[in-house]
Amino acid sequence: MTVSDIIGEPLDVHKLYSSKEERHDRILELMGYVGLNSEHAARYAHEFSGGQRQRIGIARALAVSPEFIVCDEPVSALDVSIQAQVINMFDELQDRLGLTYLFIAHDLLVVRHISDRIAVMYLGHIVELADAEEIYNHPLHPYSRSLLSAVPVPDPNTARANKRIVLAGDIPSPLNAPSGCPFRTRCPYAADCCAESMPELTEVEPGRLVACHRIHEIG
Repeated sequence: MTVSDIIGEPLDVHKLYSSKEERHDRILELMGYVGLNSEHAARYAHEFSGGQRQRIGIARALAVSPEFIVCDEPVSALDVSIQAQVINMFDELQDRLGLTYLFIAHDLLVVRHISDRIAVMYLGHIVELADAEEIYNHPLHPYSRSLLSAVPVPDPNTARANKRIVLAGDIPSPLNAPSGCPFRTRCPYAADCCAESMPELTEVEPGRLVACHRIHEIG
């Protein structure tokens, strides 16, 4: 399929044009949104770099004028310089089109740059949910603390002063998760109550939710 066919497929499936000319104009508009030139329309995806192919995929996602987009590891396979370009494009598209993203990523620096609110997950469960700066500056859940202690810091003096919180043990299998709190087998604060029941995601501060039986003791 050509780039034009790839981006135009959602338009075809949902019948979002009344003429071939309208379809063509919409495809060129979408390509412009993501920084692709009109002469790219007749080329094939294998002729493009990884960053350009990601832009083609984003243009296709935008074809149906969504309000909400799930971005599952959208920059993980790209070089760092290309990651920055794509993330900046996400920001620009959000401002231009009023989009909301659910951005799934393991790169904590990317997450901080792109996110307004962050949900930290462990074994498929949300353990903490808060505004991005609150999570990064003052994580509450023991797993959040360990996770964020591993974020690289460009200042060597600050990096040396930071204490890495290393967790004991291995991550359990999601198919055979521990009883109660899934993090309890690696948590330095685990108690008997942690094995008995799953902690509920509870609002501990306005707009901030944490799933931990002992949050008020360790916070």
